[in-house]
Amino acid sequence: MPNSCNHYLTVNRLTVVGDRRRLRHFQNSDWLSVFAGRHAELLELPPTRFACSFETATDPLPALQRLSRSHPILVFLLDFELMPARIKGLAKAKAGKLEHCEIGY
Repeated sequence: MPNSCNHYLTVNRLTVVGDRRRLRHFQNSDWLSVFAGRHAELLELPPTRFACSFETATDPLPALQRLSRSHPILVFLLDFELMPARIKGLAKAKAGKLEHCEIGY
């Protein structure tokens, strides 16, 4: 029987950088549902940056790429850890273009 407490095993820290108006538009969107995420916690909110942490049940990179297409002027930085696979990663997305690296541990 699966342990429901371990369902969300990808820990993510998202930082979004951009101008005030576009960043506010992003913050007011339903961005967390694009990741199918939960347990979002705001970490910082200066005028041109938004940072939060949240958990997901799946690889967050496809959702990051979709969000960056929807908000092409913003820069998205994601620090993630896929706990079941023991992978730590860092990704940058802008206008649908994704760069990332991963290391196993």
